[in-house]
Amino acid sequence: MNDYVELTVTVSPRQPGTDLLISELADAGCESFAETAEGFQAWIPKDQYKESLLSIVNQLDTEIGTASVKTEVIEGQNWNAEWESSYQPVTIGHDLIIRAPFHPKTEGFRFDLIIQPQQSFGTGHHPTTLLIAEKLLTLPVSERYIIDMGCGTGVLGILASMRNASKVDCVDIEAHAVENAKENAVHNNMGGIEFAVGDTTWLRGKSADVVLANINKNVLTAAMDDLRNSVKAGGDLIMSGFFTTDAEDLVKCAGNAFQLIEIKSSGEWAMVHLRKNG
Repeated sequence: MNDYVELTVTVSPRQPGTDLLISELADAGCESFAETAEGFQAWIPKDQYKESLLSIVNQLDTEIGTASVKTEVIEGQNWNAEWESSYQPVTIGHDLIIRAPFHPKTEGFRFDLIIQPQQSFGTGHHPTTLLIAEKLLTLPVSERYIIDMGCGTGVLGILASMRNASKVDCVDIEAHAVENAKENAVHNNMGGIEFAVGDTTWLRGKSADVVLANINKNVLTAAMDDLRNSVKAGGDLIMSGFFTTDAEDLVKCAGNAFQLIEIKSSGEWAMVHLRKNG
């Protein structure tokens, strides 16, 4: 069994640096990630580890933040236990449990969602994903067209499909995230979801009932025209991936085309729910 190198990365501020570094380290060969209060941890097989991984972290753009990294070799026989112990199921009341395939099924939940995290993020553990998932549990979804923009592992799109959305598109700029989302749809026996690699320009020409966008503030702001135009009149735009202090700025950026339905926070993170005027 292979030994692994564990990278413990501290990022300040945590976003958008954490998401950017996870993406770059995934491209460099890291296989799994777990977010922490200070940043995240990443794991890579020892025989694939290179010192250049450290430079990826240390060269984070100073305009975004600062980052530091510590490494530790994890013996192969302990790595699965190390990873599995860091990835516990998450729940929203008795409505939803998000678990990995190695977790036993727990009865008593309306929706049992299986997510195998690989070289991507958005497993449901991050507060921004949970905020949107909680919204999806109460939002009218049945027979509506849902776009999950920045889908990561596909958790939100799969939940929308479980709630009988008529059509679901899962889109991410990272090809490995899209592949992981496809695999997770199979884990959950959810057919009929479409997957695509693309940035927010993919939204052009689309007309959805609900657009979910769990992306950092800078991307949301730059893409607001595409987000706005992709939502039908009377439809919903649900955004997260930013701090509570940024919520009002994003509401203003969306403009008069939308009515504010709700701003909800979890710690330092926020979710904004807007409804497009008819």
